[in-house]
Amino acid sequence: MKKVIFLLVFIFGFTIFNAQEVEKLIKNNNEYFIGKIDNSANLKVLFETISKENQEKDTYKVFGFSDVEGTKAYFEGTITFDTEKTQNSKDQSKIYDLKLSEKGNGKHNGIFSGELSIKESSDKNQLKFEGTWTNYGNTLKFPFYFNN
Repeated sequence: MKKVIFLLVFIFGFTIFNAQEVEKLIKNNNEYFIGKIDNSANLKVLFETISKENQEKDTYKVFGFSDVEGTKAYFEGTITFDTEKTQNSKDQSKIYDLKLSEKGNGKHNGIFSGELSIKESSDKNQLKFEGTWTNYGNTLKFPFYFNN
C-alpha cells in the first residue's frame, strides 16, 4: 500500500512539473548554458526551440547550437524523461536522457550523449547536462558538462 501511495504522489508531483515548465527551463531565458568539453575547452550551449514530441514517453525535440571556443555547430536532438533514473535519484532530481546531433561532417562535429538532471528549488532550478561527446568518425571522444 505504501508503494502505491508513493507512486501516486510521484506521478502527481511530476504532472505538476509539466511540459511547459520543462520547455521553459531548457530555454534558460534564451541564455547560454556554460561548461567544458574535455575538461579544458570552454563550451556554451543555447537551445533555440523546444517542443514536446511524444506525450507518452515525455520526449522533447530540441534545436540549438554549441559553441566551443568560438566554433559554432548547430544541432538537433531529443531529451526524454527517464522514470527509473528519476526514482533512483538520491537528490530527488528529475533525470532525462539526452542526445544532440550536430550538423556537419567535419572532424569536430559529432553527438552529445548523456543526461540532463533538473533539481527543483524555490530559488532557482538547477539544470546540469553531462555525458560524452563523440565525433562522427569515432576518432574523438570527450566528456562534457554544461549547466545554468
